[in-house]
This record gives sequence, structure tokens and C-alpha cells, in this order.
Amino acid sequence: MAKKVINSILNFLFPQKCLGCGKENEVLCQRCLESISYSTLTKYSNIFAASDYGDETVKKAIWMLKYRGIKGMADPLAELMFRRIWPKIDKTDWLIVPIPISPKSLKKRGFNQSELIAQEFAKKIQTSDVDAKNIGCLTDALYKIKETPSQVSIKNREQRLNNLKDAFAVKNSHLIAGRNILLIDDVSTTGATIREACRVLRESGAKKIIGLVVARG
Repeated sequence: MAKKVINSILNFLFPQKCLGCGKENEVLCQRCLESISYSTLTKYSNIFAASDYGDETVKKAIWMLKYRGIKGMADPLAELMFRRIWPKIDKTDWLIVPIPISPKSLKKRGFNQSELIAQEFAKKIQTSDVDAKNIGCLTDALYKIKETPSQVSIKNREQRLNNLKDAFAVKNSHLIAGRNILLIDDVSTTGATIREACRVLRESGAKKIIGLVVARG
């Protein structure tokens, strides 16, 4: 209760403003959302990207979500993916799975940004697409078993490709077997993260797997 009161006071004194134009009571307004650059490669390596990480607005939005803990930013980022990617996906029986972060990172950050985006993305599909009511988001099947350096911190492409080898595992594989998977992540550069996740999901019996990211780095 006290936390809610404090947050209300802070919101009154320092109202949320759109990171793009400064409009009050918006984390990212519709106009600024629509102005985000499209990805130069809409699809690459079986990964769909809604935008380019070089766009300053989307870069700042992802940074605010991951490192400032502005969880409300997950909604407009999911909206960006929903508008630009979902129409390109065949409407089959998909299961949405976020790319996990390590237990150490989860403890430090307090949340997984890809999981928040995936959950918002699933909600948008469920409420807007009559043919996709059964699409769900499974957040606890794929997990990270190895602490690895951030992909962003590794400049060498070959090292990036090898950094995540054997980093993921699947529990409750019966929930994955025979399913079509939409893998959700915030940013993809080389595609190594999603490829490694795809490998372990296929070993657990997943069928078709497509990667969806907010931005291509």
C-alpha cells in the first residue's frame, strides 16, 4: 500500500513522458512508435525483426526496459512486433516462448525483458485475432543453464557465435514436443542466441520454430 502511495506521488511530481516526443503520461506514444524505422532485412536466418537497433527511439526504449526497469515499455515494443511481424506469420497453432536469461541476471535485474515482451505480444494476439485464441505463452520451459558474457560485449563475430553454445536447456519437454514455437527476444545481431535456442527446442521435439525480435542489431 505504501509503495502504491509513493508511486502515485512520484507520478504526480514527475509524470511519465514519451521518450520520443515528451508527451505526458505515455512511455512511447503512437506517433513515435509508428516513426520507428523498419528493419532493413524484415526476415533473416528464419528470424523476423520489427525494426533496426540503429533507430535511436527503439534503442532507447529497449535500454529503458532492460536497464532502467521501465516495464511499461514492454507493451509498445510488443505492439511494434504485433503490427509489423504478426501479419507475416501463418496463423497456425503457435506456442510463444521467450529467450531466457541466466539466474544470476534474473536476480540482478528482477525480470526477463524478453518474457515481458512475449507476454504482452501473446495478449495482443489473443485479443485481436479471432483465429489465434489458443496461442499461449510458455515462460518456464526454456531456461539458461550457463552464465555467458553479454553478446553486446563481444565484438568478434565468431566468438559471438560460440558464446552461447550449450547455454540453454528444456525442462518439461512434453510441453514442447510436437509444438510450433515463436521464439521472442529483444535484439538479435548474429542470430546466435535464437539458433542455439532452436537447437535445444528441436532436440525436445519442437516442430516449426521462428524467431521474432524487436530489433535487428
